Amino acid sequence: MNTLSLPETATPDASPASTKPAARGPGRDLGALLIADALLSFAPVVVLGAAIGWPASLDHPAAEQLAAIHANAGMVTLGYGLYLLYSILIAPVMAGLAARAFGGLQHPLAMTMAAFGALSALARAIGILRWLTVMPMLATAHAAADPTARTQIELVFNAVNEFGGGIGEILGVSLFMALSMGALGVAAWRRAALPRWLAASAVVVAAALAALALPAFRIDLHMPVALAVSMLSLWMLAAGVWLLRERRG
Repeated sequence: MNTLSLPETATPDASPASTKPAARGPGRDLGALLIADALLSFAPVVVLGAAIGWPASLDHPAAEQLAAIHANAGMVTLGYGLYLLYSILIAPVMAGLAARAFGGLQHPLAMTMAAFGALSALARAIGILRWLTVMPMLATAHAAADPTARTQIELVFNAVNEFGGGIGEILGVSLFMALSMGALGVAAWRRAALPRWLAASAVVVAAALAALALPAFRIDLHMPVALAVSMLSLWMLAAGVWLLRERRG
């Protein structure tokens, strides 16, 4: 005799969290990225400082810089390669911080902040590339040239240096980064996305970075580059540590 059997019903999972992990924000990964990039920012100082006396060497005459680059070509490539990597990572760092401050990148101000961070990374990279491409070629040519040709090469070196520095330092390190950090500080303060001390100090860092560009606009206010850049690196380090500690808490 046939028996009527009821279809089995699916038993709901009593613990969906065990099979589907909760979405994790960018906190821990962003914290690790901030710390890594902050520490990476000091690598060029170590490598290039030992090789050519950087960054003080940037104020030396063209002939001295070209001779130093030619004599330490390998270390110059390594140092500026690390500097390039640090600068490129600025883009994901600022995008992650924008997402943290606004709960995603859909907000127009979040997209603006991330865009300025990406522009900073791009301008920095363009500026740094002169030391990995044009300058080594000029250094090699300068070492083999006669005195008259050396004078011409030094003029080219100074011109390329001024142009690359305008893109890399004035736009990348100063203006674009200041706009991105300033927007972050204000947004994080208003939305309580970061502790007040981190939000306020982000605005202070932004002001220091913006001050680097003032001499280009004939405003006589000298902000040491090493101080402003170190302030940014220390801020990134502090923010990364805070994010890691917050996620563990």
